[in-house]
Formats: sequence, structure tokens, C-alpha cells
Amino acid sequence: MKRNQILVLSLMLTAWTESAAASACSPNNAAVANSNNLILLGGNAKGAVKQVIAGEFGKDVNSQKRVLGQFDACGDLTVADVSYDKSERNVILSMEQHIARVQGGWVAEYAYLVKVLKEGKEVVVDNRQGTINWQKGRHGTITSASDRFTSMGKSGFTDITYRYDPQLRLEKSVARGSDPLTNGEFHYHWNPKGLVTRTTSARGTDEYTYDPQWREVRLNVTETTPLSTIRSVDECQSWDEVGNCTLSYLHETEIFTRGTIERHLSSAYKYEYWNQPAAEE
Repeated sequence: MKRNQILVLSLMLTAWTESAAASACSPNNAAVANSNNLILLGGNAKGAVKQVIAGEFGKDVNSQKRVLGQFDACGDLTVADVSYDKSERNVILSMEQHIARVQGGWVAEYAYLVKVLKEGKEVVVDNRQGTINWQKGRHGTITSASDRFTSMGKSGFTDITYRYDPQLRLEKSVARGSDPLTNGEFHYHWNPKGLVTRTTSARGTDEYTYDPQWREVRLNVTETTPLSTIRSVDECQSWDEVGNCTLSYLHETEIFTRGTIERHLSSAYKYEYWNQPAAEE
């Protein structure tokens, strides 16, 4: 009897807390959260996401990427951990990033290491550690970011400013700093449903396709690097009940002056939502 009473009270408190948190959200919180999460994580999702766990694995390339993100009831990211490891031909790459919400915005600590195999030995060609600070404005959207890093013993920086349309959807970002690979303008396009449809920069284009239920079905990416051109097609294979993709297959083609590399990867996603019943113990 007492156990049931405690359980009912716990459920009531949980429901009240979630309801109170949701009622404290701004009227434009969906657009604000979508724009911010696009900046922080490179994408966004439908529904009241509480947590997302994602993993990407290479089928014909030794590549693994893992993402864990947690969000409050208004859709704001609270914490995220990202790791990426890849070994291909004579190149070995590893990256880790931790993002946390702080007063006035978010902060990320990151590090990545690139090594090449030469005559049977690993040689470091890039070793970077840095801190990114994102600042929010009065509407809750990210207005600026500063990246301060050390690469191969040398200090560097990238400063970014963000601009929004009247609906508080991310419209443009401008990056300037000591790293020419991250400098430039990025432009973002949205449909009336609040879903991003296209991002463009001098280095490439991302194009999103949706089905009649407004579920993402395909992402086409074209990107130019100093050494190659990359084209990829990421197609969703299944969705959850909210309409977020849970499994996708990616085919990537990287074209060099002396040859082409084909890669096939799969990604799996698991979403938890604020309005879902708590799992039974």
C-alpha cells in the first residue's frame, strides 16, 4: 500500500514538474531550440526529446561515432558527449567533445588527434585542444561563439556571429579567425513547418528531403576539401512513433585527383521523450 502511494506521488510530482517546466517555455521555444541544436549538434529532431543516443558505424571502413544528448522540457540541450574514431588506409583520427549548458549559453571542451603511418610508425600531423563558448541573446537564440584552441603547439581562434529571421530561425552565420578551413559564411533555409531544408556555404551544400508526414527521408551532402570532393546520400530506413529517424544508411563517395573511395555507413538512433511514461523497473 505504501509503495503504491509513493509511486503515485512520484508520478504526480514528475508530471507536475514536467508540466511546470513546459509552461515556463517561451512561445517561440520550438524555433529557438531547433536553431540552437542545429548549431550545437548539427541537427534537430521532432517532439519533446528528453534524450537521444546515436551511433554510426562503418560497413567497409573502420569508423565509429557515438553521441549522447540530453534536453530539458523546453528543448534546450543540457549536456552532450560526442566521440569519433576512424582508421582508413594510413590515416588514424580520434575526436572527443563534451558540451554543457552554463549560465548565458553553452561551453564545449574538445580534442582531436590525426596521425599517419609512415614506414610503420605513427606520426602526428594535427593535435588540437580547444574550448568553445556559445552566448545566448535576449530571445534565447545563440548570437555568438568563440573557439579558442591550441593546434600543434600554436594558439588559434575562431569567432562566429549568428543572424535569425523574424521567426527566430537561424538564417546566417559568419566565422572569422586564424583557421582558414573554418572561416566563411553559412546560410540556412527552412520550410513553413519549421524544418531545415538546405544549408549552403562556399565549401558545400546540405539538402534535406521530407515525406508527406514531414519525416526526414534523405540528406544529400556535397563538400569540397583541400584534397577532394565528397558526395554523400543518407537515407532513412525506419522511424519511431514521433517521426524521428531510427535507422539510416549512408553512401559516401570521395573523389581525389588520383582515385575514388566509396564508403558505406549505418546509423542507429534511440529517442526518449518527456511525455513518454517512465519505464518500469
